[in-house]
Amino acid sequence: LLLALVMALSLAACGNSGTSSASGSGSAAASASASSGKAKFVMLDEPLSTEQYGIAFKKGNTALANTVKGALDKMYADGTFQKITETWGLSDMSCYDQAAVATPAGSEEIPDDTGRKSLTLGFDAEYPPYGYKDDKGNYVGYDIDLAKEVCSRLGWELKLQPIDWDSKDMELNSGNIDVIWNGMTMTGRENDYTWIGPYVDNSIVFVVMSDSGIASKTDLSGKRVITQTGSSALTALTNDPGDGSNKANLDLAATFAALDQTPDYNTAFMNLESGVDDAVAVDIGVANYQLASRNG
Repeated sequence: LLLALVMALSLAACGNSGTSSASGSGSAAASASASSGKAKFVMLDEPLSTEQYGIAFKKGNTALANTVKGALDKMYADGTFQKITETWGLSDMSCYDQAAVATPAGSEEIPDDTGRKSLTLGFDAEYPPYGYKDDKGNYVGYDIDLAKEVCSRLGWELKLQPIDWDSKDMELNSGNIDVIWNGMTMTGRENDYTWIGPYVDNSIVFVVMSDSGIASKTDLSGKRVITQTGSSALTALTNDPGDGSNKANLDLAATFAALDQTPDYNTAFMNLESGVDDAVAVDIGVANYQLASRNG
């Protein structure tokens, strides 16, 4: 029930204001947590940034992307896509109706593998609800369920390959995996891959302990913030494109006592709970899942 409540209050569907939706979600989560008296973690009102997720293929692998999107389109048309999305509590963040295949101009096209029998999916195995290992030791998640259905319709075997998120590009470019399908941010990476997307609206948010006294981003001054290595949150807090567009986030990060990195968000939340860090910068879908599972 808590998961449904939190997710229902998260981002509005594609086309609405990401900032206002995320702000409402954070405020509602904090309010609900405070009133329940049980919650350990709350989400700050103001998001760090807004972005969108896509499915990433090696640059120039347009043929494979078109084949996968063809299956996804049929799933969307018959309602299977929406049922999977609803099962994982992500309906309010879904925007597959705007998805398209996009390959950067000038890319060398990779020939279509007409004899393909499998699809190797690279994913972070500690990134719920998109991909993770459940209590029974099975890999599960929203993106995994979508990929399973795609492969079933295409007659392919789905091979799940957990990867170090910081090594995702090496894994893709070396051919160890065919696709990065795991809450992969398109925003700012449009020219780095061949994409199917967007299919999920996302915001990057801060999660803190409910008794921390931290109520806004400005309260993070002098605090230790942690995020995942190679994540879009880390990029938002460290990347300077040189045109001033990310100045507000860089100025915010400059006030932190430290910006720590960890390979996975489970460790980040353990650090938060133990007091090693004061806040976690994380995608809202992951934040919602963590709040629902850890707040009880």
